[in-house]
Amino acid sequence: MRGKRLQWLAGATLILVAAAAALGLPAARLYWKVGASNPVRRGAALARDLGCFSCHGELGRSGIPDPSAEGKQVPAWGGGLWMMYVKDDAEVREFILDGVSRRRAASESAREERRGAAVAMPAYKDVLGKRELDDLVAAFEVLCGMKRPSDDTAEEHGYQIAQSRQCFSCHAPVGSGGLPNPGSFTGFVPGWYGADFRDLVRSREEFETWIRTGTIPRLANHPVASVFIRRQRLKMPPYRAMTSAELEELWSYASWLGRTGGGLKAPSRSY
Repeated sequence: MRGKRLQWLAGATLILVAAAAALGLPAARLYWKVGASNPVRRGAALARDLGCFSCHGELGRSGIPDPSAEGKQVPAWGGGLWMMYVKDDAEVREFILDGVSRRRAASESAREERRGAAVAMPAYKDVLGKRELDDLVAAFEVLCGMKRPSDDTAEEHGYQIAQSRQCFSCHAPVGSGGLPNPGSFTGFVPGWYGADFRDLVRSREEFETWIRTGTIPRLANHPVASVFIRRQRLKMPPYRAMTSAELEELWSYASWLGRTGGGLKAPSRSY
């Protein structure tokens, strides 16, 4: 009887542990999804849902051709093209809400350009709440380059290194994070700033170890974390050939992201 009772208790314990894990993992993922959220991440997702990238290209990189305007196309968000259309935060908001800024609406040449275009910028004032508008503005200003480190600084060099190494293909636009990673503990690839970054990178030394080896001992040797590291589909590759100078500049850029909330607290770039 005693043996059967122990077997029953052991079986019940395993069931309870499995149930706790099944219930706890989704709760933990929701916790990290909310805690690691940021305006750029939310704004990019919202822009995709609203169809912005259908005309401006994925993440605003390249606009589609305008069939009625010879040699013209829908403007991209990046590459400095935004300077032709907006000059500050207020005009970005006007474009999103009304489809045009007040300044361009008052310009005869700009009105003529709009009349001749087949692809018109829609107005979103009837579908956006305040936070959604703030998130869209944040995503636009960061993705287009209005908010970036100053030229010829260690932070800007780090940004260029991350661009050239295609780091943002996994870590999302300018390191905002949030792209899916099946099998990982949170379910997404971490950003380079915010709650998930602070949990994964607790020092300059851990940052370098992540870059050099693709993991860190604190997690690789942990009985639970190591399981998720092994099973996640997207894994951090090791960059063993990266120079110390490049690493230092990458760290400067990641630190700049942390100080400025992903660049949003930085002054707008001027041209």
